[in-house]
Amino acid sequence: MRIIIFCSLLALCNCSNNDSRQPKSNTDMPPAEETKKIQTAEDIALQEWMQGKVWKAEESMAPMRLMKLKADGESDDYKGRPMGKWSIVKSELVLSKLTEWPVKKVNDSTLGLYVKPSDTWYLYKRTEDFKTR
Repeated sequence: MRIIIFCSLLALCNCSNNDSRQPKSNTDMPPAEETKKIQTAEDIALQEWMQGKVWKAEESMAPMRLMKLKADGESDDYKGRPMGKWSIVKSELVLSKLTEWPVKKVNDSTLGLYVKPSDTWYLYKRTEDFKTR
């Protein structure tokens, strides 16, 4: 019997707390996060430098062994399979809107890709220009 009373009181407390958390009107709603990210001039320059090239990872632990970043915004993996759209936004490689990795130009033929979970920068070398047919 005590358990039933305790559970009932607990349920009542939870219900009363939930009402106070809900906004009273639309004006009390927090502002929605901006869904569209805007490219800066630096992002556009980096994207133009990366596009139309084949990038090969120097380490086997890199998230992708090879990236073919086409000028039309599409990308392929090392087997030639499509990986989806890519772009640079806020200095991050956005791949099919699923991944966002910080990226930087190391030198004229090398880029660095940062993977947050492993806290590691992976280097990719430009191996060739991508030829479209």
